[in-house]
Amino acid sequence: MKDNRTFIRVPALAAALVVALLLLVGTYTVIASPAPRAAAASPGDSSSATAWSSGWVPLVAGTPRLFNHNLGGDPDDYAVEVWFRDTTPSGAGINRRVYGGLESGGSWFGAFWEHLTSNTISVHRFPNDQTADEVFVRVWVVPSAADYDSGWQNIAAGTTEVFTHGLGITATDLTVGLWFSGTVRGIHHHAFGGLAVDGPQLLLGAHWHNLTDNSVQVTRHLDDTDVEQVRVVVLQGDPPDYDSLVALGGWQFVAQDQKFTFAHNLNWNPSMMLVRAECYDPVAGGINLWLAGGNVKGWPPGGAKGANLQNLTANAVDVYRWPNDDVCPEARVRIWKRSALLYLPLVVSNYTAP
Repeated sequence: MKDNRTFIRVPALAAALVVALLLLVGTYTVIASPAPRAAAASPGDSSSATAWSSGWVPLVAGTPRLFNHNLGGDPDDYAVEVWFRDTTPSGAGINRRVYGGLESGGSWFGAFWEHLTSNTISVHRFPNDQTADEVFVRVWVVPSAADYDSGWQNIAAGTTEVFTHGLGITATDLTVGLWFSGTVRGIHHHAFGGLAVDGPQLLLGAHWHNLTDNSVQVTRHLDDTDVEQVRVVVLQGDPPDYDSLVALGGWQFVAQDQKFTFAHNLNWNPSMMLVRAECYDPVAGGINLWLAGGNVKGWPPGGAKGANLQNLTANAVDVYRWPNDDVCPEARVRIWKRSALLYLPLVVSNYTAP
């Protein structure tokens, strides 16, 4: 793929190093997929876009599950969205808690996707997880190119790269997608946003941050082994059906260890929404998905940090900010109804500390 980026390599700050990895071996369960179907049209959609979804299916803790989407194309042309559902009473509901994974006191929580190919994708739920009882996976072929696509680029552990997209568009009107690639996991989102392991003390994974009208930064953490390459895409998509910046007049402050309920009032099936949330840190990270899904780090400067989406319904969604968080003081939520043009959608994941 063509290399159309400009970047500057800088040392990664120690404070930004918050990720970890554990490879769990399990037996794959194969789900037979229906034939690919045309995505339903909505404003800004291409009605001919080919898409596949799993529907809600159970996930066994500690066991990968292989889905056959059978789209048969180039994985670089796919968009992927994964939701979790907590089926316990008074739980997190439809959520992305600990998207990418979390370790705390030797226990592992959350879930992630990996091994995206022309016909399959795998989702792995960690053995101690409590909120990904079910998973909903959607894969579709993007009908048009992104405004900026870096292609797959090598990135060294412990460094930050600045990708100059050069679009000259107000940052809050942009959408950023970040994918990982590695020898072991293929195209994946393991440790997306950050994941710290307490013993031995490791910081693995990667995240994007400091989005501006012309650039965005990606940091790969010091001990990471699986993010050998990253791919960054940026676009100005169709206006969302709900944007909290418009509805509420700006970024919303979320207190530590509190949730903020965004009442979008779309009266829409949550499984047919594309939901995106981002954080804003005026001191360090700017617009970011740093610690997306949440993270617990047992050594200084440590604590439970990050933010999460949970309890998505037809008319509302919550953002929860962790008790010791210092990277997501303000949040924003956007929602599209079946928009196929939102490229590589991601959402602030969510996890409540065990």
